[in-house]
Amino acid sequence: MEKRKLEMDFIDGMNKRFRLSLDNPKEDLDTIQVEAAMDEILANNIFVSNGADLAGFDAARVITTVVEEMEF
Repeated sequence: MEKRKLEMDFIDGMNKRFRLSLDNPKEDLDTIQVEAAMDEILANNIFVSNGADLAGFDAARVITTVVEEMEF
C-alpha cells in the first residue's frame, strides 16, 4: 500500500522551524497550490509556534511511502 503526506515547513518569530504535515494530499497537487495554501496560513495567523506567530515559510515536500504489511 502506498501512502502520501504533504509536509510544509514554516519559520516562526523565534527563527525556529514549525512543520505542518497533512496525510493524503490530492494527487495533482502542484507548487502554486501549496504556496498559496502556505500564504493563506501565514496571512490568517492560524498557528503559533514557541509562543510566536509564524513569520514565513521555508520548504514543502510530498513524501510517498510504500508500506508492506507482513502477515504471520
